[in-house]
Amino acid sequence: QEEMMALAQMVREKSFRKKEIIYLAGQPGDHVYLLKKGIVKISKPTSSGREITLALLKPGDIFGELEAVEGTGSRDEQAQAHSDVFICVLNRNDLMNMMKSKPNIGIQLSKLIGFRRRVIENRLENLIFKSIPERLTALFSELLGQFAEETTDGMKINIPLTHEDLASLIGATRATVTEVLNEFKNQSSIIIKGKFITIKSPEILKAVPQS
Repeated sequence: QEEMMALAQMVREKSFRKKEIIYLAGQPGDHVYLLKKGIVKISKPTSSGREITLALLKPGDIFGELEAVEGTGSRDEQAQAHSDVFICVLNRNDLMNMMKSKPNIGIQLSKLIGFRRRVIENRLENLIFKSIPERLTALFSELLGQFAEETTDGMKINIPLTHEDLASLIGATRATVTEVLNEFKNQSSIIIKGKFITIKSPEILKAVPQS
């Protein structure tokens, strides 16, 4: 609580509308962001011009911390508002000064950076070694860990996702994702209502054969 109170004196608050860019790849990493409301998408452009989504963040998450803490200069990825968002922005110098006086903050940020790297490494491993149905299955499990809502139909991923969003998250084309989602629906494994997906049978999804 003491650390949160101290941070509150240093941050400035900003709001972004849906699809508005918070920062771009190549920009200086001189700020850290705390998401208070909404969903933020972290993505990375590829050499082919496509975009791969690395993470979807929920309220309470910190982002932009890697370059700020490690002093690596320009950012490798971009952050975009996936919905209307409200964030707190902290200057890197203020963060570094606070880390010197309160080492526990640095320890927690190091743990967060390590966790994020493992998630991204796991995502990249899925892109290389798993089929599209298996990638979607892994993604559903990951998203349920963040955005699950229990309903009478099953576990709902309570975040709006288009087929294009899903394709960007698993490194596939929109057409392929649509085809696999239809297969899941035909198996009565999932329900899709608008942009929301409900997992009816996680056990069935875990048993999706490799194609």
